[in-house]
Amino acid sequence: MNIDPNNASQIQAKIIAARQNATISGSQTSKPQSASVPQNVEFNILDKLRSEPEVRPEVVAKGKELLNDPSFPSPEVVNSIAKLITPYADDE
Repeated sequence: MNIDPNNASQIQAKIIAARQNATISGSQTSKPQSASVPQNVEFNILDKLRSEPEVRPEVVAKGKELLNDPSFPSPEVVNSIAKLITPYADDE
């Protein structure tokens, strides 16, 4: 998976800024605790995404295995994809 580190940094900066604004406004008014959960979830998702390897060896190995399989893709799969690409029969 390709992740633009600049975009991820911008998203992270927006999350941090939103948290700081919530803290500042939270001191003036009481804010329910559950309102901060989505921000934490977003933050954890970004951390998890960054921790994933960009190349997954098991998926590459499966791709190489399928590449060497002469029966892949099956004729049924090829025909169904062909119908999606050209949904109308060429009667001319």
